[in-house]
Amino acid sequence: MTIEELIKLYPTGKVQQTKAGNNALSLPIAGSYFIIAKDSLKETEIRLLQQLFPEKKYPINQNKHPWFDYLFNQAAIDIEGTFRILQFQLKKPKEFLQTEWENSIKEIFPELCDFFFISENDGALIERYSKNHYALEELESIFLTLDADFDSSTVVFVGSFFPVNELLYKLFQEEQQIFKTEADTLRGKSTFSLTDVALHYFTKDAMEKSLIIQTFGKQLILTNEIQKIILSLWRNQGNISSAAKDLYMHRNTLHYRLEKFYEQTGLSLKRMDDLVFCYLLITK
Repeated sequence: MTIEELIKLYPTGKVQQTKAGNNALSLPIAGSYFIIAKDSLKETEIRLLQQLFPEKKYPINQNKHPWFDYLFNQAAIDIEGTFRILQFQLKKPKEFLQTEWENSIKEIFPELCDFFFISENDGALIERYSKNHYALEELESIFLTLDADFDSSTVVFVGSFFPVNELLYKLFQEEQQIFKTEADTLRGKSTFSLTDVALHYFTKDAMEKSLIIQTFGKQLILTNEIQKIILSLWRNQGNISSAAKDLYMHRNTLHYRLEKFYEQTGLSLKRMDDLVFCYLLITK
């Protein structure tokens, strides 16, 4: 049964990336969940749908990983403190030294509380807060070094620090959705956090629905070259000298390209507001 067929049968249902609470039935399908309110279903319907759409089984001993049971099954957890969750996607070579890789992770993170794979390539690190926790740039260097040592390729979403309470697993579910949505949209960045993608993630739907944005997108001539310039300026916080170096372009040449773009569009990529607008146009 497809999502389209489910929607025809249950028009009040909706599709989302994460499971719903206990008052709704969450059916895993096509990498998402189809959500139906339980009070709109008969008990026999609930049992039938659960048989048709069984919950995914994870290759993990849940007794050894209380954090897994808490985050994915909402089980109780007897832990206090503030933690962040690093989600990762790991592309492995054929001859991958997984035990050595895992031992390296455990050695690198002194505040690591739990660490597990939830599939062949996806996993999570749970790290307790400390004053000396790794900054984003340090984490990027760590995983790039691991990739070089193990011939792997890793994409990491660095979650925010939150206290353990009844909201934490819900916050993790939202971070999961952000990771799934944004991991493939990043260019040239393998380790990122919420602030790297917040502007794009939280404005994407509004941008896609806006007639003004659609018309602007058709009128603007956004060549491959100007898109690379916009992305480089964005990554370098509008710094022209840094962007020119990043683009292997002379600073005066970049100035000329920016002036030509301004003449054609009325948008100055030297102004942060215009740069943000153009960045959203090419990443929507």
